[in-house]
Amino acid sequence: MDADDPDTSAALHEAAAHLLALLHGERPATAPEHLAAWRAAQAFTELEVTLTELGRARRRRVQTEISAFGETKSATDWADDPRFPVTAQALAQRVASGMRVTDALTQPVTRTRKPEERAALQVRFLALLRTGDRSVPETRDLLGVPGSTLTSWLRANPAFRAAVERAADEGTARAKDAVLDRLRMGSTLAGAAQRTGIHPGRISGWRRTDPAFARRVDTALTRRPGGAGPA
Repeated sequence: MDADDPDTSAALHEAAAHLLALLHGERPATAPEHLAAWRAAQAFTELEVTLTELGRARRRRVQTEISAFGETKSATDWADDPRFPVTAQALAQRVASGMRVTDALTQPVTRTRKPEERAALQVRFLALLRTGDRSVPETRDLLGVPGSTLTSWLRANPAFRAAVERAADEGTARAKDAVLDRLRMGSTLAGAAQRTGIHPGRISGWRRTDPAFARRVDTALTRRPGGAGPA
């Protein structure tokens, strides 16, 4: 990519503006076709996911003005007050949910992940999905992410949702190729599942829903040395 080319330079500026807006907690009106092209690069999708999370947290901190005990100040300022055991993010979320402000300030809260921690976990989730070793639910369970939490992430962060779809597709394609390679080397279906670490149920599901994959499996099984079936 030639940065001196006018078209390339314009694209770089537009992508940078998109990411900067996310960091500021804004919702940029970026053309879908541009997003699709940029998201083909893993580095962009991971940065987009991270900046979206940081921007959402920043917007909650900056925009939330809360009145209590005769004072009005931001959630960040309340959180800095040593009288109250609450973080800015938790306070803003509590008030938004309808909790009485005095309770939101004074009731202890369990520890919540910081935005950067949440973003790092999401990036780790994407990296594991791309390997193809596990399905989305299996990856979620491996990382100890509750199903309701993953659903919330997908709903709140469109960049993460798009990245999950792409990573799952990439991982599935890689896993299918690994299974086929094992079959071509003479493994049975059970042996291929064991050697690749892919659950047999996933392989069975692919054979039911992907006719092209099913045909390739059947061909590999009939051609493997000394075998003509799916044992």
